[in-house]
Amino acid sequence: MTAFETLADFIRATSGGSVPPGTRHQAGIVLADTLGAILAGWREPEVAAICARYADAGSARVFGLGRRADAASAAFLTGFAGTAVELDEGNYAAGGHPAIHAVAAALAEWSTRPAVSGEEFLDAVLVGYEAGARTGMATRLRPAVHPHGTWGVIGAAAAVAKLRGFDSRKTLTALELAASLSLATSVTASVRGSAIRNIYAGVAAQNGLLACDLAEAGMSGEPDGIAVVFGEVTGAHFDRDKLVEDLGRRWLIDEPFLKLSSSCRETQGALAVLEALLAEGPVDPRAIEAITVTTFAPAAALKETGPVTAIGARFSIPFVLALRLCYGSVWIEAFAPERLQDPAIRALAARVRVVEDPAMTALLPAQRPCRLDIRLADGSVRTAQETDAPGDPVRPLPESALRDKFLRMTGEAGLTGGAAAWDGMMQLAKIADFGAFSRLFAQG
Repeated sequence: MTAFETLADFIRATSGGSVPPGTRHQAGIVLADTLGAILAGWREPEVAAICARYADAGSARVFGLGRRADAASAAFLTGFAGTAVELDEGNYAAGGHPAIHAVAAALAEWSTRPAVSGEEFLDAVLVGYEAGARTGMATRLRPAVHPHGTWGVIGAAAAVAKLRGFDSRKTLTALELAASLSLATSVTASVRGSAIRNIYAGVAAQNGLLACDLAEAGMSGEPDGIAVVFGEVTGAHFDRDKLVEDLGRRWLIDEPFLKLSSSCRETQGALAVLEALLAEGPVDPRAIEAITVTTFAPAAALKETGPVTAIGARFSIPFVLALRLCYGSVWIEAFAPERLQDPAIRALAARVRVVEDPAMTALLPAQRPCRLDIRLADGSVRTAQETDAPGDPVRPLPESALRDKFLRMTGEAGLTGGAAAWDGMMQLAKIADFGAFSRLFAQG
């Protein structure tokens, strides 16, 4: 049996009894976190504008929006919303964000199959997450490629195949088709301030449904196409053994990074160091002459000091540090247009320098270190260093903090029953169908 046949059989066979209880609970947390990010994303102007075009009528219900669309459009819109404010989870082993790809596709498909239970939906999210994350783990993407929209299409197709009850053979066909529907994405788009990056996951979720439609129509994918696309086209190498290593024993959904700030993860090492310094004593931003951030290569690339768009600011270490110091928050509203143009914030961001330390880069992936040196007007220097950030797998956030984050996201979205919705995600086996799920997220 090939590695891809093994993965397809795993997707078909996995159900509640074959998943450890702790992993299912963790999946509920990741799902809740992702749903909160989607709800937060609907409020972004660009997302709302696209929704006005695509969410008008259809067989699928668009989660959290109270509107309908065809299933593919529902998956696209949900994936778009889920990445719009940079609050969705990620996975270091995978090298990207597997949850949003799987969840967006699974939500759209589930809404067209109202008799499917919450437990079956969670099974689909689990196998979708695992299939996508493991494909990412086996792939060495080319440096110019952003992970959103690439291997995540495998996770989207896996989740939908699970909900449709595909056998192993048809599941493999769907995965092979999905590989050829992945995107050629640009890793520099967000750094340059382009929000096009925010649609990558939504298009991949949409294409996951398309792959399953094509498989049902009798279309065939390229034999070994997953390895070809992710090992030769968007990727430079694909490791078949790693794809299925410890499959069913090591669950990558147990190893996410989860965020409390509305910015790229690679800004959050610097934020963690700044928080440590502020815990020791306040820092008056007006007294700062310069800040030097020393870190590993991917984080050091986020050095733009004068971003002009919200996504550019979310991918700028100088700007998020200046936001935290001048505004006191790096939550969603901190990236409003008036903050982007605030003279004090922009002036402080201009005094931040970000540099790579090759020794820190060499510590990847085990550690993601960062050091801050803050030089003050009186000549003193405040210095601190961290090897990781809160929310990393080695430094997980307490469940209470993630619940608080969820309640904040749902509350700002107008949901009055956020606590009941959280509890429901922790007990999906008690959710009878999509209707019961939707009622948990009814807006007041």
